[in-house]
Amino acid sequence: MSKTTSNSQIPLSSLVDWSRQHITAVFQAPSNELTLLALDSAFSRSLQATVNGEPVDFEGFAKMIGAMAEETAATGPHVDWVFAEATESDDSGRNGVVKGEYYIRGICGRIPGSDGRLLEIECRKAVVGRIESQSSDLGIDSRRIVTLDATVSITPVDSHGRGVDTKE
Repeated sequence: MSKTTSNSQIPLSSLVDWSRQHITAVFQAPSNELTLLALDSAFSRSLQATVNGEPVDFEGFAKMIGAMAEETAATGPHVDWVFAEATESDDSGRNGVVKGEYYIRGICGRIPGSDGRLLEIECRKAVVGRIESQSSDLGIDSRRIVTLDATVSITPVDSHGRGVDTKE
């Protein structure tokens, strides 16, 4: 049985819409299994990334996300986008660079100065990612994030769910 490829291009969402949908799916997945599926549909297995300047591959990135997903607040995790913008490499909408910023809220973690206690936190991420189609078949959407530079800051939240500045 041979595999056929489609010559007709399917309509694609914009790179910004694709990014918002896939990143939100990663962090709002209701189980670890669905988090891993969302990671697979968003990121290339050959991902080259840095998080706060430290290099990380797909497996390391998946472990970080998995650990974050394990400790959630009663409300559950949710993503609040501040902005996202894209520069497409061509007219196909299949390749380009997306820059954005978002907050992940409804998660818990241990932070310095918390005496090891689990606190509700929010995670602010500023990201620049390169998205590339993984297939020449125009009949499928095979876009994945292949490079990612992320700057992450974590702050505890107060009883009203607002981030608290810990610097005095």
